Parts: sequence; structure tokens; C-alpha cells
Amino acid sequence: MLNRMYPYGQGAGYGYGQGSNPNMNPNMNYPNPNISPNMNYPVSPNMNYPVSPNMNYPVSPNMNVNIPVQPKMPNMGFGKYPKEEKKTEVSPAEETKANNFLGSTDTLSVCPCPPGENVWASLVNPASSNVDVSLQRITISNMTCNPMVAKIYFKPTLPFNGKMSSNVTPADLSKNPLERPKGQIQYGILPNSPVNGTIAATRVIPANTSITVDLDGLWVIGQGTNVMVYLTAHCNDCNLKSVVSFEWEEK
Repeated sequence: MLNRMYPYGQGAGYGYGQGSNPNMNPNMNYPNPNISPNMNYPVSPNMNYPVSPNMNYPVSPNMNVNIPVQPKMPNMGFGKYPKEEKKTEVSPAEETKANNFLGSTDTLSVCPCPPGENVWASLVNPASSNVDVSLQRITISNMTCNPMVAKIYFKPTLPFNGKMSSNVTPADLSKNPLERPKGQIQYGILPNSPVNGTIAATRVIPANTSITVDLDGLWVIGQGTNVMVYLTAHCNDCNLKSVVSFEWEEK
């Protein structure tokens, strides 16, 4: 008959009696940790808990349990590669400045008295230049007390008596030697109107006044052609003096 106070026999209660169970630790009151009665995997020989046989990560080399080893982080390359050197780029403004030129004629005298002497000034792109000339600006100065008329011709035939102006300079003065322009400023006397060509614009220049025609490269002079400013007196009783200036870009 079972004792109601000890239904599992003496020794049951807070622990098991010594020798009552073959799987018990003979020196302690809890099951022998070296024998796992209810688990199907081995027990760690040096520690008191089981070792999992099914873990696929590496075992720490300094410990006898299956503790995952921190994998090496991939090399992201920070600080390993030299900094990329950017190529020195020339800004559009600097490139334009390097190809810009400007200049003016000598003083031109318009004499309306017979035989009438009118004057012309032209920006010429020679046939062998291998560049296009883009007009940026034309400035016409009237240095007398009476108005004059300026007519702008596209592609007229150049008069045979033209002179080439030496008053021409590149816009970029930082280079040594200075760039040489392909375009030319020519001027001279012409009793009659220019031959051939097309009148693109007409301006009346007041007395003691300069006018500027801003073009921003819209007028392009091809090789072997020119743009001419033809000056005449607005009235027939005075002599006029003028200077014509050009600014251009060569591409």
C-alpha cells in the first residue's frame, strides 16, 4: 500500500533518494547531466548542457560549445582606394574668351562734296581661314556735329582699295604669345553703293553719338565672306568723321 504522504516512496519530495534511479547523479539530488535520458543528441563532455548536432555554423575554436563565430565583414573599400582626380575643365566662358577678338578702323572721313566720298568698314573672314566668325558686337561712332547714315550689308563684293586695320587684339591677354586672329577688319573709300550684297540693317547715327549693335554671335560669317558697314552723310553740307569697331568669336 502506497503511503499517501510519500506516494513515490521515501526520498521523494524535493529530490530523489540516492540509488533510487540509475540515471541520477550519485553526488547530487538532480539527474546526472552526463546522461540525457529523453534527448537523442549527445551531451557536451565539458559542460552540463547538450550540444546540437544539426547546427551548420562553425564552432568557436576556443570553446567546446557550438557558439557561432562572427563572420568577417566584407571589405567595403573605404579608405583603400586613392581619390579620383578630376580633370581640369575649361569653362565655356574661358573657352569663348580665348577665341574672342576685337578691333577698330582708323578714323574715317565722309565728304559729301562732289565727287562724293563715302566710306566703308568690313569684318572679313578670309577664304583660307578654316574657321567661322561669329559677330558679337558692332559699334559705330559719329564724332561730328551732324548725323550720318549707316547701312549694314551682308556679303558685298569688297572694293579693291581696301586697307587692313592693325588695330586688332585678342580678348585674352594672358597668353604669351598672343593668339592671332583669322578675321580681318578692312576699310576704305567708296563713291558708290557696295556691289552685290544684301542690306541687313540701316541706322541713323546722331551727332556726337556711338551706337552699338549687340549680336551675341547670331551673325555668322563663313569663309570667303564679310559683313560691311557703309557710311554716308545725312545731309550734303558737312564733312563727317567716324570710327567703326567689331567684336567677334572664331570657331
